[in-house]
Amino acid sequence: MKDILKNIPDKREDKNTTSLKFKSDLIDYLGDDYKDKVCLEIGAHKGYSTRILSFLFKKVISCENNQEYRDFSKDLNSDRDNIEYNGMDVYGSPWNFDNIDVVFIDCNHEYSYVMSDIGNAVRLAKQNQELLLIFDDYGLDNPWEGVKEAIDTYVKDERFEIVKEIGEPKGSDCNPRANLKEVEGVICKWKNKSKSKNIVFMPNIDLGNGRNSSYHYSAKSWKAWCDKNDCELLVWEDLIFPVEDMKVTWQRYYLFDILEANNIDYNQVLMVDADTIVHPDCPNFFEETEGKYCGVRIDGCYEWTLRSIRGFGDLLFNGGRIHPWNYINGGFQIVNKNHKNFFEAMKGYYNTNKKNIIKSTEILRCGTDQTILNFMLHIEKVDMKYFPIRYNLQDLFKKNTMVLDKEMQHWMNDELYFLDIGWVYHFNSIPKNPLNRDANYWIERTYKELYK
Repeated sequence: MKDILKNIPDKREDKNTTSLKFKSDLIDYLGDDYKDKVCLEIGAHKGYSTRILSFLFKKVISCENNQEYRDFSKDLNSDRDNIEYNGMDVYGSPWNFDNIDVVFIDCNHEYSYVMSDIGNAVRLAKQNQELLLIFDDYGLDNPWEGVKEAIDTYVKDERFEIVKEIGEPKGSDCNPRANLKEVEGVICKWKNKSKSKNIVFMPNIDLGNGRNSSYHYSAKSWKAWCDKNDCELLVWEDLIFPVEDMKVTWQRYYLFDILEANNIDYNQVLMVDADTIVHPDCPNFFEETEGKYCGVRIDGCYEWTLRSIRGFGDLLFNGGRIHPWNYINGGFQIVNKNHKNFFEAMKGYYNTNKKNIIKSTEILRCGTDQTILNFMLHIEKVDMKYFPIRYNLQDLFKKNTMVLDKEMQHWMNDELYFLDIGWVYHFNSIPKNPLNRDANYWIERTYKELYK
């Protein structure tokens, strides 16, 4: 190592290179494992890091647009015969490189440029290849904070991960402009595998009461939306337990068990009630989750909500209360792998308190799992994101968006007012009415108006 680092300046001597600790950590991490591989260097400056890389790889392709810096690097590394110098503008030219194993990125640190660098780099990876990406200035304190911000953006993709922190630690004075806000550098890995799709999971259990007679229209609407947004629809039709032992609404918390038992890979999952229709122009809400547990606050009958909170709070939670303004409707929940433990907690709570839950549900008659779900979200301190009501437009009759009684609603046209209010229409809590327009009627009518 001492020979490799001989006459190489530290970052304290030249702010535009990496620290000696960064280089030393990189040498330790790569070792002899990459001596038959190719490294692409984006932003080489004077070639100090290029020199280190040339001892660790079979070949280094060094991209530096500044002719003066390229010439300096050539003089510095005149004894190295495995460096290919490239003067391309990496932001104005295509990255036409083949057989790249590692990309060292230390170029423009503004967010948009770093995003461009990462995007171009990962496109070099072959199918099923693991591409290593090395970043300097991850902890740089500057007006852009582009390197860390861009990496944080990519980390949300399951194919991208930080595997090693290298260089000077947080708080180091290695950069003369300001102490580091985070560690100096990171090594990341991109796994070029087919990206797991987002899934729409819709229970559609036929209990023989005719309630689900129109749910095939719901499924068709969600299938059309999934096809448009590169997602998959999974319609769950088989009970896990008899409904006498566990209501269907409780059985849906076996979601992850169902997916894994059927070898279904996934990224995020929307659990949506079958008495819904989605508008064909509904945006891809999976892009709005921020990786959090997502739901839509209740926006219907607050008397029912308060009665349910008070009732279940008294019977199951020792008189506890939760805020109704953070109470979500259970018919639209977006989750991911990070929420498996919470679903385990839900199942565990049911199995431990099964008799009391069944008895309380029969006594109160205001919900099955929904209020308990909200208590558990509060108890488990789940990080929530609340979606706007347009993604779960509930209690449509109470909003006066549908005609159920032409005499009582004589001023209204018989039209689907709710189509102009939201994206996902939830046909719950529709009372008996003179026109016999139940949920099945509205689901079929809405589907045919939107999709026929």
